[in-house]
Amino acid sequence: MGTKKDPCTKIVQKMYLMLEGGESGSLCATLRIHLEGCTSCAEQYRVLEDIVSLCKRFPDEEVSEDQKQKIKEKLLKSLSAT
Repeated sequence: MGTKKDPCTKIVQKMYLMLEGGESGSLCATLRIHLEGCTSCAEQYRVLEDIVSLCKRFPDEEVSEDQKQKIKEKLLKSLSAT
C-alpha cells in the first residue's frame, strides 16, 4: 500500500498502532515528524484521536474483533481516498 510515491498511506496505517498504544519510540518519532510537515495526515490523525477518545468513553460496550477489523478497514479506505 504505502510506496515512495505515497508515503502517507503507510503513515495512516501506522497511526492506528500509535493510537492503540502499540507503538515503539522510533515509530512515534517517525509519525510525529511526518505529521509536523503534512497537514493532510495531521488532520486525519486528529480525527482518529477523536474516534479513539469517543470509544474510550464507552468502555462497557463490547466490540468483537471482527467489528474492530471492519471499522479499521472502512476508516483506512476513507482516509486513503482523501
